[in-house]
Amino acid sequence: MNFLWANRALTGKNGETLLGQADLEVLHEAVVAKCDLNDGVKDGVIGDPRQCHFDPAELRCTDSKRSRCLTAQQIEAVDKIYQGPRTSQGEQIVMPAAQRGSETTWLGFLGGSPTSPTPFYNYIGDQFRYYFFQPNPGPTWEPQAFDFDHDYKRLGMGEVSEPANSPDLRRFKARGGKLLSFTGWNDAAEGVLRTVDYYETAERIMGGRPATQDFFRLFVIPGMDHCTGGDGAFAVDYLSALEAWVERGHAPDKLIGAHVKPEDLEFYKAKDFWELMLGRESPLDPTTVGFSRPVFPYPIGTKYLGRGDPNDAASFGPATP
Repeated sequence: MNFLWANRALTGKNGETLLGQADLEVLHEAVVAKCDLNDGVKDGVIGDPRQCHFDPAELRCTDSKRSRCLTAQQIEAVDKIYQGPRTSQGEQIVMPAAQRGSETTWLGFLGGSPTSPTPFYNYIGDQFRYYFFQPNPGPTWEPQAFDFDHDYKRLGMGEVSEPANSPDLRRFKARGGKLLSFTGWNDAAEGVLRTVDYYETAERIMGGRPATQDFFRLFVIPGMDHCTGGDGAFAVDYLSALEAWVERGHAPDKLIGAHVKPEDLEFYKAKDFWELMLGRESPLDPTTVGFSRPVFPYPIGTKYLGRGDPNDAASFGPATP
């Protein structure tokens, strides 16, 4: 529903895209400039977008400012995407997916139209055509047909087939399972707030944070897009951390992430990008790393210590919310 909502917000009455990539770059730069320091250092990364209160109206075009600005229609679209799906009466249906800081990914994940469909647009459309709705509406259904006042009530049937969404992990814990979950604060596709809500609900069911983190820890990477990439230190060896937890009992109190320079990403993609990002067998080439950061189990954030090289993970420590 977040995709359908944002896609509609991005699309004008005649099917045109209201915000181009250049507009979204201007928006993203303004958001980061406003909220960059909430992790204690100016580094181009927003530590926690929930603490960012940037208002897109700050970029409104005026008679004296006609470039690097947004029209009233564009500002309305941005506001809608930040707010997330609502009924015509303003009732929030689900948590918004796109947080402040995720703007540069919107067209790739949320763009598309019947006349110019993107792979992601077609994928989401097929989910509704053949899966989310029961009975299925079939191949003629288009995303523009979704009714935010009524259709969300029909999705309960699909939830029945998704037992993996249950936050009741008591049986999993009793069998000795360990769960290391990760997401990025800039993930506009999946929606980081949904993942955070899942973890916080599990804490309540499992009897509190210590009882939960005994077997389940969530890591939220500042500045990371969907699964990987973005402004933050997104290259993290999750697999080694999970192996150390399962095989040697070393719970992951801290992970170290690296930001691979954009110009070097193609080099790594050619060598199996996902293996690199999710379980590296060898260290990163240090010449490709722009900076490193620690990340701590949610809800602990990361804060610059006020001294040391801001590009070095050793200069950062935990920040209690």
